[in-house]
Amino acid sequence: MNHLKKLMRKKNWALMDVEYIQTTKNHRCVRKLYILSKDGFTDRELEFYPCIRYQSMTRQNKKSFHYCKKYIHELPYYPRVRASPCDTALEKIERFISENRIDFILYKGGEIENDLCADIGIPSYNIECIENLEKVCSHDPRIEVNCYFSQLVELNCL
Repeated sequence: MNHLKKLMRKKNWALMDVEYIQTTKNHRCVRKLYILSKDGFTDRELEFYPCIRYQSMTRQNKKSFHYCKKYIHELPYYPRVRASPCDTALEKIERFISENRIDFILYKGGEIENDLCADIGIPSYNIECIENLEKVCSHDPRIEVNCYFSQLVELNCL
C-alpha cells in the first residue's frame, strides 16, 4: 500500500474504468470506457460499437448481456451515439497514455483493465489495496472513476 502511494506521488498516472460485453467465449468487446489523468482534468470518455453483431452471439452470451444490462452497466448493446468499433479501443487508450505521458494505470477491481494494460505494455495497479477506499455503487465509468479519484485526493494519494 505505501509503495503504491509513493509511486502515485512520484509518477504520472491515470485512473480507468471499462464496461464490456462478453460477445464470444474468447472475446470481450469494450463497450464504454472512461480514463482520467492524475491532474483531475484531462480525461477521455469513449463508447465503442461491438465487433460481433447481437444476432451472431450465442444464447448464453445474449443471456449474460441482458443480465449485465439490467443489473450492472445498463448499456444498450449498440451505442446511441456514433462510436468506433471495439477493436480501436487499445489504440485510443494508447494514444491517451502517450499524449499525457502516463507512467501507469490505476483501476478498481476488474480484470479487463489489467488485461488491456498488459496488451499495451503499461503497468497497472488495482487500487483495492489502498486502505479506507470505499466502494462506489455505480457502473457508469465516468461516475466511478471520478468518485475513486476524489477518494484518492482525500486519502492524500496524489
